[in-house]
Amino acid sequence: MNAARRGFIIPTALIALGLARAASAQAFLPPVGEGNITLSYQNLFARGHYDLNGDRMAGDSGHDPTQGHAIVMEAEYGLTQRVALSASLPYIRSRYEGTHPHQVMGVGPPQEWDNGEYHGTFQDFRIGARYNVAARPFAITPSFDVIIPSHHYPSTAHAAPGKDLRAYIVGGAVGGFLDGFLPGLYVHSQVSYAWAQQVLDIRPNRSRIDADLGYFITPRLSVRFLESYLVTHHGIDLISFTPMTQGIIHGTDISIDGPAQREYRTNHDRLQRSNYLTFGGAVDFALNDSVDVFVDAAKMVWGESVHPLRAISVGVNTHFVTRRAARR
Repeated sequence: MNAARRGFIIPTALIALGLARAASAQAFLPPVGEGNITLSYQNLFARGHYDLNGDRMAGDSGHDPTQGHAIVMEAEYGLTQRVALSASLPYIRSRYEGTHPHQVMGVGPPQEWDNGEYHGTFQDFRIGARYNVAARPFAITPSFDVIIPSHHYPSTAHAAPGKDLRAYIVGGAVGGFLDGFLPGLYVHSQVSYAWAQQVLDIRPNRSRIDADLGYFITPRLSVRFLESYLVTHHGIDLISFTPMTQGIIHGTDISIDGPAQREYRTNHDRLQRSNYLTFGGAVDFALNDSVDVFVDAAKMVWGESVHPLRAISVGVNTHFVTRRAARR
């Protein structure tokens, strides 16, 4: 099984989540001196918001649409028999299509990225290392990733390209075949914890559980069921920023009122306590020993303080071999 056949969903202010996982999360490593380059396109759409209780917000805030497009470039390489390195960078182009854009400082003109036009930029570098501790009967692979914004981009807008926050992610993945139950059936699961950059005394750390259940219909064709669950441990449960109401910071004794409103208002997208559960499916096809193509689709089925998302992605993965690769 080629471990690099997968799709990506990019964490943006539009979505603030990921539905499938990158190579940095995989339990399966490429052989020494070999690697994969993956290029994928994603169509992302969200309509409205879910509030802190998981209910669709009333009025236009519950139905205003945001459209996004993403190009994701990723590479992974087998450094040794047990160590693999990976790096990725997405390009985001998005547009807010509703009637209630984010305003400058909450009271001024519409934010540039919410003015009804498409805006695009590169988002965050993700650099990771994985160390395989076991290969049979299941692959077990701890991982460490660093997320670094490629530059300071807008982070407070419905259509903002991301949160502009650094993060360190520690996780572990387990995967393997279940041939004893059904030949060609395999399972893969990954758990991670992210330490996010602190802003205004808040560190929106998050935990995540991802899982794939796949089946090879033929040696070239496989189908997968995708699941992703994320919970943010600290952050703002946003109600609204008005003189009569205030936001609530989950897990702290801080209230947002008076002069503090201005600073929290300009950072509420970065610090929002978003939780969600998504389900999806994928089809992967190997054109030959070096090139795979894939189609993924996923949808949020539950969420709190988040844009409800649906996403479709298509991509191609190319396998490469260097002089360091062992003869076989």
